[in-house]
Amino acid sequence: MATTELHRGPTEEDIGPDIGPIERAPWLTPRRLILFVIGWLSLFTVGSIFVSNPFASEPSAAAAPDYWRVMYLHGLLVGLVGLVALVACQVLCVRSTHTRVWVVGGVLVATVATAMGGIFDRRVPGAEVAMWTQIVGFFALDEILIVMLLGMLAEWRRRVPLARSLPFAAAMLATASMFVSALMGHLAGWMLEFGGHPSILADYARHLGIGVSDWTGLLVGSHSHDMVVAVMAMAAVLAVVQFGMLSLGGPARVLARVGVAMVAFGVAAMTVMYVVMGFTTWNPPTLFTSAGGTNGIAGDDIVTGVFVMGGGLLALAAVVLRERLGALIRRPVRLAALWSWLLSFATVVIAGYAIELHETYFGAGDPKAGAAKDAVFTWLHQDIGLFLLPAIVVVMLAVERLVAKRYDGLIAWVAIGGTSLAFIGGLIFVFVNPALHGPGYVVSTIGLLLIAAAILGTLLGTAGSGRRRSTAGIG
Repeated sequence: MATTELHRGPTEEDIGPDIGPIERAPWLTPRRLILFVIGWLSLFTVGSIFVSNPFASEPSAAAAPDYWRVMYLHGLLVGLVGLVALVACQVLCVRSTHTRVWVVGGVLVATVATAMGGIFDRRVPGAEVAMWTQIVGFFALDEILIVMLLGMLAEWRRRVPLARSLPFAAAMLATASMFVSALMGHLAGWMLEFGGHPSILADYARHLGIGVSDWTGLLVGSHSHDMVVAVMAMAAVLAVVQFGMLSLGGPARVLARVGVAMVAFGVAAMTVMYVVMGFTTWNPPTLFTSAGGTNGIAGDDIVTGVFVMGGGLLALAAVVLRERLGALIRRPVRLAALWSWLLSFATVVIAGYAIELHETYFGAGDPKAGAAKDAVFTWLHQDIGLFLLPAIVVVMLAVERLVAKRYDGLIAWVAIGGTSLAFIGGLIFVFVNPALHGPGYVVSTIGLLLIAAAILGTLLGTAGSGRRRSTAGIG
């Protein structure tokens, strides 16, 4: 019986009807909240254009990040974590009513407070009201991650077959990693505002042989790298579960399990690495060095790129490509998710490694040549590769679950076209012509507009769908 339940995957009977878990707000159903978060993030993304031109966000590759832009982007990433948590409750069949109530409440507070604070949190110290508004959102994010861990642990204790699977374990690791990253971010934010107070913080910095500001920088770097990759890991795991990994057999099942195991190992390894890098002056070794050590791939980039992103690609390819080409063309939502992940891998890992191996050109070249291209790559790998493309994977999960069948194919194909053009335009920007209004600008802009159209179609396409579609176990 257990084996049968495992292979059929989660269904609507497992996760219950689409009703609001908060008794006083029965209209706040998971479906409506998922669509609200997608719409909110879309509007907030449009607003980011007025904060910083996304095509010229960094004057140079070595420039210090702009504080306002960083805090504004927190509104996007925290909202994405909230969206992932909502989808996770559905895909992983987290049945605890308490978990669902606290996740719903936490997502509302975290998404709105962090975003609204980010609009006005322009400097530190100074923008106190905006900063504390964001802090409320950050604490709500902590609450989401804690209750998600407790809810998943409850499923594991119930010996539910899904909860005893490898993807479920990887999801728990990713959630724990996000929480660890959030704690490092809290400490970094405290020191940005209050410096080395209480004195134990200044004492620890002196113990490391650096100043408080330098230690803050180490924590910020570890926090940001850990959080974004942990979110990606969670997105990949949710995708392989919803796309039917647990019903696979033969070579496809083996490949999927290897991929998810790589993701789980990568998440555990990177979490340990980033904690050590945040609290000490240790850095992982640089591999494949040349030019006296100027060129080379950082050790943490190897772990996150090869294991987390590469493992996610292997697992997604195994569950999506086991279907015939005709089936994928007829139901391209899963193909769109795989394609977005593949482009993310190509952007962050392949292009990123290429630049790291040629830092003598990109990092130290003439500002009108290599260094200018490296500055554009800051936008491409962060905003597109690490944020937008993984977000499209999560949106495609929502499309498959919520959008009427007559619309989802068109949405998926528009998303595929948009992500492809954004990627091609980004490559032109970085490797051919970094001119602000050159061909890379035009191609990337067309791609981003198509992506926006796909997201708008997602919001409008639910109007023709009367109920949530249970697709997690489809294979």
